[in-house]
Amino acid sequence: MNTLLSIVIPRYRETEKELFPLLSSIHGQVGIDHSVLEVIVATDGKENAPLEKEFFGLFDFPATQVTLETNSGPGAARQAGLDAASGKYVMFCDADDTLHNVGVLQAMTKEADASAADLVSSSWLEEIPDSHGGFVYLEHPKENTWMHGKLFHRLFLLDNGIRFHDTLRVHEDSYFLSIAADFAKEHRHMPITSYVWKYHADSITRRNKGAYTYESMPEFIRACTLAWNVIEPRHPDRMQAKVIQFILYQYFICHLPNWQAKEHAHQLRTVEEAFAKAIAPFLHYWKSAPRQAVLEAYNTERQRSFAGSMEQETLFEWLCRLNIESSHDIPAFQHE
Repeated sequence: MNTLLSIVIPRYRETEKELFPLLSSIHGQVGIDHSVLEVIVATDGKENAPLEKEFFGLFDFPATQVTLETNSGPGAARQAGLDAASGKYVMFCDADDTLHNVGVLQAMTKEADASAADLVSSSWLEEIPDSHGGFVYLEHPKENTWMHGKLFHRLFLLDNGIRFHDTLRVHEDSYFLSIAADFAKEHRHMPITSYVWKYHADSITRRNKGAYTYESMPEFIRACTLAWNVIEPRHPDRMQAKVIQFILYQYFICHLPNWQAKEHAHQLRTVEEAFAKAIAPFLHYWKSAPRQAVLEAYNTERQRSFAGSMEQETLFEWLCRLNIESSHDIPAFQHE
């Protein structure tokens, strides 16, 4: 019987105990023949002990392991799992998360079959600790920077050469998803919740009081512009909108109160320098943008990223300070 869905799970040091909730949530899926599933655990580095074969015997779906020679990051592990996959569709799950409910796999594969979609996405939940020792859940209804809650047609990825970038150890998902979303001829978003990003205080994104948010932003900027290098030759007509939105996004992010705090001053300077360098090859899209297009994008991005906050400097002042614009230029947008 042909494999319908490959579920790729990058693993670093997660133990069988830590992996058990995710595999149990796959084992509990209804409305889908488990024999047409395959789970591929991609272990990131030989220094990590392999999982016992008896552990996989607890579940009723085929499972295999692949192991990278050296620790290379989650993107490399996902790519190794993708290279080993044989399913019509592929989904990526992190080792310490879970599927949201028992109908996820049936619903998403059924939608992909019915719509011939290259990419099917859904809402997912972020688990956050509350002040009473429990958790609250933040819904992410539509986003394109995390692998959570997404299913891909595997041949779509292969035919378009969509792979994880081998120099990105963080924000490799932003790079991959930017290209996949742009190249997908049919992208269906389902009104369901499919995935739970579980809270772990020692995870890379949450430890040290969320320092990852500030320290990894230069790599996020690099990941996005690396993706543009792939997208631009095929879809140059889409680049102006992408560049406008990204410049405005970075402007508002850099002026959020948390980024303006004194303790993040060094990180803010680093981010602004990285942004100015990365955006330079694409500035002609910004400088040729119609004023009305920038105004509309400004209002949309402000509402999305900055509602309730106050700018410390105008967009034009910020662009001049970063030497992206100068007082001799006719700015694409300036406060009146």
